[in-house]
Amino acid sequence: MKKIRLAGLALAAPLCLLCACTTQSSLSFSANWYSDTALIENISDTYEHLEYAVTFRGSEDETHSVDYDDGTYSTTLRSELYKLPDGTSETVYVYSTELSITGRYTYNGETSETFEDSVTSEVVFRNIKNRLAPVHSLKTVKSTSPVTNPDSLENSFLEYRYTYEVSYDVNLTQATVVYTDLAAENAEPKETVIPISVQGSYLDNEQILFALRGLDLSMEASFSSINPVGTKVESLSVASPASTTVSLKNADLNGTVKDYEIDAYSVTLYYNSTLAGSAQTLYYAQTVPSSNTYRNALLYMEVPVMNEMGTLCYSLVKAQFTSK
Repeated sequence: MKKIRLAGLALAAPLCLLCACTTQSSLSFSANWYSDTALIENISDTYEHLEYAVTFRGSEDETHSVDYDDGTYSTTLRSELYKLPDGTSETVYVYSTELSITGRYTYNGETSETFEDSVTSEVVFRNIKNRLAPVHSLKTVKSTSPVTNPDSLENSFLEYRYTYEVSYDVNLTQATVVYTDLAAENAEPKETVIPISVQGSYLDNEQILFALRGLDLSMEASFSSINPVGTKVESLSVASPASTTVSLKNADLNGTVKDYEIDAYSVTLYYNSTLAGSAQTLYYAQTVPSSNTYRNALLYMEVPVMNEMGTLCYSLVKAQFTSK
């Protein structure tokens, strides 16, 4: 399979790469996206929609830089009766995301025309009884990515358009990955079958940010997923947990618009790999006893842009939590 040059755009490459050592054990999930966190199988009639404002904090490099306008990111969680690969039917989770942002590159004082980037994804996965096991995911990317050491404005960025689809067998023993280059004329989809043989838990890349809501983020954790760079299964770490408070200004949470101060956990998230890079920093609401008001939602995150060209910052502005 062709090696994918993943974009500087935040969720085109959902996780950056670090080198570390870790020991995996199976993750223990709670249904923290509900008011009743003890729900295991009764997931029908689930619906949640979250919206985020995306802002950019640039680097100080005046020779080669990118400037993103304010963007939008949204996530939707719903339940659906779904036919599994073995032919049986089961009520599963369907989690979709959409990122949209515009920007421009600058090189030696020259500025490019405005580009429009977008990333959409949808992932189907099973309930907590079945360890949130993924069934299928599809990501569609339109991304304008920086080039290392360019020699002109024209050569300072590259445009990518592709789909990345992953299908799993019901026992989660292998994944079939199909990469399709949408920018190339008459490009044939490229298929790779990847065995999944891991200690501990496995998650699809597109469900990771959601699944972390189900963990006790006061502790470190590790699991496995397919690293799209190189297309192989690698381990990831959730590290450096810290209790903190997140401020949301004029946010609309379940119809109540006000300034919020929410107890949260901050963690870093990264692949364990020999490739170097920077981790994402994520802030999740802490569990609220009895009512679990904020559903352990992702409140804020910072995602580095490739080549140390800045950081994209996501802040929750609106939430319609499920009524369960």
